[in-house]
Amino acid sequence: MKIALCHLELSCGPQERNLQLLEQAVRLAAEQGADWVLTPEAAVQGYYFYYVNKNAVVAPQPSPELEPLRKLCREYGINLFLGCGEYDAACDKSFNSCLVFGPDGELIGRHRKLFGECLGAEAWARKGDSFTVLPCSGLQTGVLVCADLWFPEFYEGTKAQGAEIIVDMAAWPPTQVCGNPLPAWINASKVTDVTVIVCNQTGSPQWMDMNVGQSVVIDSGELKLAYSGESAVLLFDYDADAKCVQSLAYDVHYIK
Repeated sequence: MKIALCHLELSCGPQERNLQLLEQAVRLAAEQGADWVLTPEAAVQGYYFYYVNKNAVVAPQPSPELEPLRKLCREYGINLFLGCGEYDAACDKSFNSCLVFGPDGELIGRHRKLFGECLGAEAWARKGDSFTVLPCSGLQTGVLVCADLWFPEFYEGTKAQGAEIIVDMAAWPPTQVCGNPLPAWINASKVTDVTVIVCNQTGSPQWMDMNVGQSVVIDSGELKLAYSGESAVLLFDYDADAKCVQSLAYDVHYIK
């Protein structure tokens, strides 16, 4: 199977622009034969949307604005892992989530970020409370959001729920404040003995230099693929039966 990572500049939005860019990237990935398409953390609104506009409204999801992306799922028969803030009226809380859509465009499930201090850029979001493992293309797929992959209790808990592969939507470059996440990601893959895929993002928002953020693929603790830099769709081949990466390098398609 072929997997695509949408390594894009999305952090400051606005949402309308982000959705247009995501549609462009997802279509490109699908046209290149991708079966799965991953996006970064908070790809729809932009990771720093709350800093840009503290009055921004977080809508229930999936909202009508996501229909073009869901249509692409149906048109090309892809699974889409979409980083997106969402409001849940049942508990009157907003969450930093990953929505997972199947080849029919319907929602397979969602993961709500487990780690959070409800501060800073994520002051709008509350913590999720459950592990997420979803059936995608015959693989039991563990889903995490960014810093979830730092904590053993989260990735080990996901593995214990039956995950055969783990995907993570990220907004995390190496920084002096937050450290370098790569060693933690490698350790997560080593401890769980599964492939870990991190879709990161790029850009130069005033709060953090994301240009050095890496999108990586790690097999059982061994770093196989890594990329940082300009906005691009990164494709690679994955053997779902052997559960290992086949590609020696990303197939990089830059987004203008």
